[in-house]
Amino acid sequence: MKVILVEYNEKLGDTGDIVDVKAGYANNYLFPNGLALLASKGNINQMKLVKKAEQKVEAKNVEEAQKQVAEIGEVTLTFVVKAGEEGKLYGSITNKDIADKIQEEKNIEVDRKKIALSEHLKEIGEYDVDLKLYKEVKAPIKVIVEPDQESKELIEAYNKEREKEEAEEKERLKVEEKIKKGKKKEEEKAEKAARDDQPKEPEKDKPKGKNK
Repeated sequence: MKVILVEYNEKLGDTGDIVDVKAGYANNYLFPNGLALLASKGNINQMKLVKKAEQKVEAKNVEEAQKQVAEIGEVTLTFVVKAGEEGKLYGSITNKDIADKIQEEKNIEVDRKKIALSEHLKEIGEYDVDLKLYKEVKAPIKVIVEPDQESKELIEAYNKEREKEEAEEKERLKVEEKIKKGKKKEEEKAEKAARDDQPKEPEKDKPKGKNK
């Protein structure tokens, strides 16, 4: 079914675009939510006028978003948090936390909904996050989540213990492999000795040829 998009859709297209979608998707989702219209002749003509007006607004919005990207610049946000011995946070960092941090450090107000965070940050580490200012206009943000001093000491102690256990396990496997190889050699040696101890069958006399 051909429909006209009433507003920008990241997956389908821009306002005024005519796209093919499944009838069920159009009837059950796009039309009821006012996101699209049936691509009839009257609707197409009406949307041409709307799209013309939208293009002026679009240009302004893109310009403003690009200015905001320039204002924000390259952003690295550092969160110092409490974490467990495996680096998992006691809680999480959300898109609201990131928006608040931008406000605090850059004095720029950002809508938290524009911060593309698929899930809350729950572990120590570095994350690349996109700030979607307008459609395809994005500002990259690096988020560093690091432990506070107490958590850092806890993680270091845990990692040392793990390294010790891994080294001990490696040594144990090494010894086991050595013992296994030794046993195999002993078994091969015993098998060879058993074969050597078996009495050999006497050679049979070859039949003499008949005298002519």
